[in-house]
Amino acid sequence: MLEYTLKQKLRRFISKLPGAKRTYDFYRLHFRAAYNEDGLVTVHNADFLKDDQFLKAYNAALHRQPGTYIHWRAHVTQWAGYHAKQLEGDFVECGVNRAFLSSSVMEYIDFKAMHDRKFYLFDTYCGLVEDLVSDEDHAAHRNLYTDCYEYVKNSFLDHENVIVVKGIVPDSLHTVSIKNVAYLSIDMNCVQPEIEALRFFWPKMVPGGIIVLDDYGFSGHEAQKRGADEFADQAGVKVLSMPTGQGLLIKPAS
Repeated sequence: MLEYTLKQKLRRFISKLPGAKRTYDFYRLHFRAAYNEDGLVTVHNADFLKDDQFLKAYNAALHRQPGTYIHWRAHVTQWAGYHAKQLEGDFVECGVNRAFLSSSVMEYIDFKAMHDRKFYLFDTYCGLVEDLVSDEDHAAHRNLYTDCYEYVKNSFLDHENVIVVKGIVPDSLHTVSIKNVAYLSIDMNCVQPEIEALRFFWPKMVPGGIIVLDDYGFSGHEAQKRGADEFADQAGVKVLSMPTGQGLLIKPAS
Protein backbone atom coordinates (compact mmCIF):
# COMPACT_ATOMS: atom_id res chain seq x y z
CA MET A 1 0.00 0.00 0.00
CA LEU A 2 2.84 2.37 0.91
CA GLU A 3 4.63 1.57 -2.35
CA TYR A 4 1.46 2.33 -4.33
CA THR A 5 1.02 5.68 -2.52
CA LEU A 6 4.61 6.65 -3.31
CA LYS A 7 4.04 5.85 -6.99
CA GLN A 8 0.96 8.06 -6.99
CA LYS A 9 2.88 10.95 -5.43
CA LEU A 10 5.72 10.51 -7.93
CA ARG A 11 3.31 10.61 -10.87
CA ARG A 12 1.63 13.74 -9.51
CA PHE A 13 5.02 15.40 -9.06
CA ILE A 14 6.08 14.49 -12.60
CA SER A 15 2.78 15.76 -14.03
CA LYS A 16 3.50 19.24 -12.62
CA LEU A 17 6.92 19.56 -14.26
CA PRO A 18 6.88 21.50 -17.58
CA GLY A 19 6.79 19.04 -20.44
CA ALA A 20 7.35 16.05 -18.17
CA LYS A 21 3.88 14.61 -18.52
CA ARG A 22 4.14 14.65 -22.31
CA THR A 23 7.53 12.90 -22.09
CA TYR A 24 6.14 10.33 -19.65
CA ASP A 25 3.12 9.65 -21.87
CA PHE A 26 5.39 9.25 -24.90
CA TYR A 27 7.59 6.76 -22.99
CA ARG A 28 4.58 4.83 -21.73
CA LEU A 29 2.99 4.64 -25.17
CA HIS A 30 6.04 3.70 -27.23
CA PHE A 31 8.02 1.58 -24.81
CA ARG A 32 5.27 -0.05 -22.77
CA ALA A 33 2.65 -0.38 -25.50
CA ALA A 34 0.44 -3.47 -25.39
CA TYR A 35 0.10 -3.21 -29.17
CA ASN A 36 2.20 -1.43 -31.80
CA GLU A 37 1.35 -2.54 -35.32
CA ASP A 38 -0.49 -1.57 -38.49
CA GLY A 39 -0.62 2.12 -37.56
CA LEU A 40 -2.10 1.49 -34.10
CA VAL A 41 -0.12 2.06 -30.89
CA THR A 42 -1.92 1.63 -27.59
CA VAL A 43 -1.43 0.69 -23.95
CA HIS A 44 -4.96 -0.70 -23.79
CA ASN A 45 -5.60 -4.35 -23.04
CA ALA A 46 -4.77 -6.59 -25.99
CA ASP A 47 -5.01 -9.99 -24.33
CA PHE A 48 -6.83 -11.42 -27.36
CA LEU A 49 -3.28 -11.81 -28.73
CA LYS A 50 -2.84 -14.69 -26.28
CA ASP A 51 -6.18 -16.33 -27.00
CA ASP A 52 -5.69 -19.83 -28.43
CA GLN A 53 -8.70 -19.60 -30.74
CA PHE A 54 -7.52 -16.26 -32.14
CA LEU A 55 -3.96 -17.49 -32.62
CA LYS A 56 -5.05 -20.67 -34.37
CA ALA A 57 -7.17 -18.68 -36.83
CA TYR A 58 -4.53 -16.01 -37.41
CA ASN A 59 -1.78 -18.55 -37.95
CA ALA A 60 -3.97 -20.39 -40.45
CA ALA A 61 -4.30 -17.13 -42.39
CA LEU A 62 -0.54 -16.55 -42.24
CA HIS A 63 -0.03 -19.53 -44.52
CA ARG A 64 -1.68 -17.44 -47.24
CA GLN A 65 0.32 -14.26 -46.69
CA PRO A 66 3.40 -14.79 -44.50
CA GLY A 67 4.67 -11.68 -42.77
CA THR A 68 1.24 -10.04 -42.49
CA TYR A 69 0.92 -8.02 -39.27
CA ILE A 70 -2.70 -6.91 -38.87
CA HIS A 71 -3.63 -8.75 -35.67
CA TRP A 72 -6.17 -6.24 -34.34
CA ARG A 73 -7.88 -5.92 -37.71
CA ALA A 74 -8.15 -9.71 -37.84
CA HIS A 75 -9.55 -9.65 -34.30
CA VAL A 76 -12.29 -7.25 -35.43
CA THR A 77 -13.27 -9.40 -38.41
CA GLN A 78 -13.25 -12.54 -36.26
CA TRP A 79 -15.54 -10.79 -33.77
CA ALA A 80 -17.84 -9.74 -36.60
CA GLY A 81 -17.87 -13.25 -38.02
CA TYR A 82 -18.61 -14.76 -34.61
CA HIS A 83 -21.68 -12.55 -34.14
CA ALA A 84 -22.82 -13.01 -37.74
CA LYS A 85 -22.74 -16.76 -37.09
CA GLN A 86 -25.61 -16.28 -34.64
CA LEU A 87 -27.76 -14.78 -37.42
CA GLU A 88 -29.33 -16.23 -40.53
CA GLY A 89 -27.55 -15.34 -43.74
CA ASP A 90 -24.48 -15.91 -45.85
CA PHE A 91 -21.02 -14.37 -45.60
CA VAL A 92 -19.53 -12.14 -48.31
CA GLU A 93 -16.16 -10.52 -48.91
CA CYS A 94 -15.54 -8.03 -51.71
CA GLY A 95 -11.82 -7.49 -52.18
CA VAL A 96 -10.19 -10.79 -51.28
CA ASN A 97 -6.71 -10.97 -52.80
CA ARG A 98 -5.22 -14.12 -51.19
CA ALA A 99 -8.09 -14.39 -48.66
CA PHE A 100 -6.12 -13.59 -45.51
CA LEU A 101 -8.93 -12.06 -43.46
CA SER A 102 -11.70 -14.28 -44.79
CA SER A 103 -9.74 -17.45 -44.06
CA SER A 104 -9.04 -16.14 -40.55
CA VAL A 105 -12.78 -15.68 -40.00
CA MET A 106 -13.54 -19.13 -41.44
CA GLU A 107 -11.06 -20.82 -39.13
CA TYR A 108 -12.23 -18.84 -36.09
CA ILE A 109 -15.90 -19.85 -36.43
CA ASP A 110 -15.30 -23.25 -38.10
CA PHE A 111 -17.17 -22.11 -41.21
CA LYS A 112 -16.35 -25.32 -43.04
CA ALA A 113 -18.79 -27.13 -40.74
CA MET A 114 -21.60 -24.60 -41.36
CA HIS A 115 -23.26 -26.54 -44.17
CA ASP A 116 -26.31 -24.24 -44.27
CA ARG A 117 -24.18 -21.15 -45.10
CA LYS A 118 -22.03 -20.00 -47.96
CA PHE A 119 -19.04 -17.66 -47.99
CA TYR A 120 -18.82 -15.71 -51.28
CA LEU A 121 -15.42 -14.29 -52.23
CA PHE A 122 -15.59 -11.56 -54.92
CA ASP A 123 -12.43 -10.20 -56.56
CA THR A 124 -10.69 -9.72 -59.87
CA TYR A 125 -7.85 -11.74 -58.30
CA CYS A 126 -5.40 -9.73 -60.35
CA GLY A 127 -5.59 -6.26 -58.82
CA LEU A 128 -7.44 -3.02 -59.40
CA VAL A 129 -9.43 -2.03 -62.47
CA GLU A 130 -7.95 1.23 -63.75
CA ASP A 131 -11.27 2.56 -65.08
CA LEU A 132 -12.77 2.37 -61.57
CA VAL A 133 -9.95 4.21 -59.80
CA SER A 134 -10.70 7.90 -59.33
CA ASP A 135 -8.19 10.72 -58.93
CA GLU A 136 -9.08 10.83 -55.24
CA ASP A 137 -8.21 7.19 -54.60
CA HIS A 138 -4.71 8.14 -53.52
CA ALA A 139 -3.95 4.85 -51.75
CA ALA A 140 -5.23 2.60 -54.53
CA HIS A 141 -1.81 1.84 -56.01
CA ARG A 142 0.17 1.34 -52.82
CA ASN A 143 -0.15 -2.43 -53.04
CA LEU A 144 1.22 -4.58 -55.81
CA TYR A 145 -1.08 -7.40 -56.84
CA THR A 146 -0.34 -10.63 -58.66
CA ASP A 147 -2.75 -13.05 -60.27
CA CYS A 148 -3.94 -15.30 -57.44
CA TYR A 149 -7.24 -16.74 -58.72
CA GLU A 150 -6.01 -20.30 -59.17
CA TYR A 151 -4.29 -20.17 -55.78
CA VAL A 152 -7.43 -19.05 -53.94
CA LYS A 153 -9.73 -21.38 -55.86
CA ASN A 154 -7.53 -24.41 -55.23
CA SER A 155 -6.97 -23.56 -51.58
CA PHE A 156 -10.71 -23.80 -50.89
CA LEU A 157 -11.38 -27.01 -52.80
CA ASP A 158 -12.12 -28.80 -49.52
CA HIS A 159 -14.61 -26.08 -48.49
CA GLU A 160 -17.84 -26.97 -50.27
CA ASN A 161 -19.55 -23.86 -48.88
CA VAL A 162 -16.96 -21.34 -50.16
CA ILE A 163 -17.78 -19.77 -53.53
CA VAL A 164 -14.88 -18.03 -55.31
CA VAL A 165 -16.25 -15.48 -57.82
CA LYS A 166 -13.81 -13.94 -60.29
CA GLY A 167 -14.85 -10.67 -61.91
CA ILE A 168 -15.28 -6.93 -61.55
CA VAL A 169 -17.54 -5.54 -58.83
CA PRO A 170 -20.37 -4.62 -59.26
CA ASP A 171 -20.88 -6.70 -62.45
CA SER A 172 -19.84 -9.97 -60.80
CA LEU A 173 -22.33 -9.50 -57.95
CA HIS A 174 -25.19 -10.36 -60.32
CA THR A 175 -23.66 -13.69 -61.36
CA VAL A 176 -24.69 -15.54 -58.18
CA SER A 177 -27.94 -15.68 -56.22
CA ILE A 178 -27.58 -14.40 -52.66
CA LYS A 179 -30.75 -13.79 -50.65
CA ASN A 180 -29.64 -12.91 -47.13
CA VAL A 181 -26.29 -11.69 -45.80
CA ALA A 182 -25.14 -11.71 -42.18
CA TYR A 183 -21.50 -10.70 -42.71
CA LEU A 184 -20.03 -8.40 -45.35
CA SER A 185 -16.39 -7.33 -45.64
CA ILE A 186 -15.44 -4.63 -48.14
CA ASP A 187 -11.81 -3.95 -49.04
CA MET A 188 -11.40 -2.84 -52.66
CA ASN A 189 -9.15 0.20 -52.21
CA CYS A 190 -11.26 2.52 -54.36
CA VAL A 191 -14.58 4.19 -53.77
CA GLN A 192 -16.79 3.34 -56.77
CA PRO A 193 -16.96 -0.48 -56.46
CA GLU A 194 -17.20 -0.21 -52.66
CA ILE A 195 -20.28 2.01 -52.78
CA GLU A 196 -21.83 -0.16 -55.48
CA ALA A 197 -21.29 -3.19 -53.25
CA LEU A 198 -22.89 -1.40 -50.30
CA ARG A 199 -25.91 -0.46 -52.39
CA PHE A 200 -26.23 -3.99 -53.72
CA PHE A 201 -25.95 -5.82 -50.41
CA TRP A 202 -27.64 -3.39 -47.99
CA PRO A 203 -31.18 -4.62 -48.82
CA LYS A 204 -29.93 -8.19 -48.37
CA MET A 205 -28.38 -7.60 -44.94
CA VAL A 206 -30.37 -9.27 -42.16
CA PRO A 207 -31.21 -7.27 -39.01
CA GLY A 208 -28.05 -7.20 -36.91
CA GLY A 209 -25.89 -8.04 -39.95
CA ILE A 210 -22.39 -6.59 -39.75
CA ILE A 211 -20.42 -4.77 -42.44
CA VAL A 212 -16.66 -4.28 -42.04
CA LEU A 213 -15.13 -1.46 -44.10
CA ASP A 214 -11.44 -2.32 -44.07
CA ASP A 215 -10.00 0.95 -45.46
CA TYR A 216 -12.43 3.37 -43.81
CA GLY A 217 -10.06 5.34 -41.55
CA PHE A 218 -6.69 4.95 -43.23
CA SER A 219 -4.74 7.87 -44.68
CA GLY A 220 -5.11 8.05 -48.44
CA HIS A 221 -8.55 6.45 -48.34
CA GLU A 222 -10.51 9.64 -47.63
CA ALA A 223 -12.66 9.22 -50.74
CA GLN A 224 -13.77 5.79 -49.53
CA LYS A 225 -14.60 7.17 -46.09
CA ARG A 226 -16.58 10.04 -47.55
CA GLY A 227 -18.48 7.68 -49.84
CA ALA A 228 -19.27 5.31 -46.97
CA ASP A 229 -20.46 8.20 -44.78
CA GLU A 230 -22.72 9.50 -47.53
CA PHE A 231 -24.16 6.02 -48.05
CA ALA A 232 -24.73 5.61 -44.32
CA ASP A 233 -26.54 8.95 -44.11
CA GLN A 234 -28.86 7.91 -46.94
CA ALA A 235 -29.50 4.56 -45.20
CA GLY A 236 -30.21 6.25 -41.85
CA VAL A 237 -27.25 4.72 -40.02
CA LYS A 238 -23.78 5.74 -38.84
CA VAL A 239 -20.37 4.19 -39.43
CA LEU A 240 -18.40 3.37 -36.28
CA SER A 241 -14.83 4.57 -36.81
CA MET A 242 -12.36 2.10 -35.31
CA PRO A 243 -8.78 2.86 -34.16
CA THR A 244 -7.72 -0.06 -36.37
CA GLY A 245 -8.60 2.04 -39.41
CA GLN A 246 -11.71 -0.04 -40.08
CA GLY A 247 -15.31 1.11 -40.05
CA LEU A 248 -18.30 -0.89 -38.82
CA LEU A 249 -21.91 -0.74 -39.97
CA ILE A 250 -24.75 -2.73 -38.41
CA LYS A 251 -28.08 -3.23 -40.17
CA PRO A 252 -30.82 -2.12 -37.75
CA ALA A 253 -34.07 -3.97 -37.28
CA SER A 254 -36.62 -2.76 -39.80
